This record gives sequence, structure tokens and C-alpha cells, in this order.
Amino acid sequence: MTDHHQTISETPASASLGSRIVLGIGVLILLLIAVIGGFWLNRANSATETEDAECSAVRAKNLTELQTADQATLTTYGWNDQAKGVVRIPITKAMELALPALNAKSAPSPAASTTPQP
Repeated sequence: MTDHHQTISETPASASLGSRIVLGIGVLILLLIAVIGGFWLNRANSATETEDAECSAVRAKNLTELQTADQATLTTYGWNDQAKGVVRIPITKAMELALPALNAKSAPSPAASTTPQP
């Protein structure tokens, strides 16, 4: 009868050990899958980096062209809408023309003095 009790008491320990081994193997398999997935994603990104470099060069070229066109628009005379008779002038000339009108608006008028009227 004692042998029967020893067998019963050893069975749960061996079952616990077996489940730990299975759990450990499962964790190792998951880690292996994660590492392989990381390598695969890194390999996939290397092709994307080449494409990104090409797109970046195109974007830089487009930006340079846009900045050149903007600079020409800000510094030259030209037509905005020739049919309507709308022209553009250089920004510096526009500021020179607008400055006297702005100064006239901001100059204090004699009626706005701080001396009280009797």
C-alpha cells in the first residue's frame, strides 16, 4: 500500500516537469519565430531603403524647382492674369509702394492729442 502512495505522489511532480518542458520548448519556438521574422523584415526594408533614397532625390529636385519658381515670382515683374490685366511686381517694390500709405494711417492726428480740450 505504501508503494501505491509513492506512485501517486511522484506522478504530479513528473507531470509538472513534463508541462514545464513543453512550455519551455514553446517559448523557444516563439523566440525563434520572432528572430526569423525580424531578419525577414530587415531584408524587406533594404529594398524599401533604396526606393526611399530614389524618392528622396526626386523630392529634393522638385523642392529646388519650386523654390526657384517662387524666387522668380517674388523678384520679377510679370502677368498674374493678362486677360484681366492683373500684374505682379517684385515684393520689395510692393513694400516700397505700400509703406507711405501705411505710415499715413499710423501717424497720430492732431485731434488725437492727450491734452484735454476746455
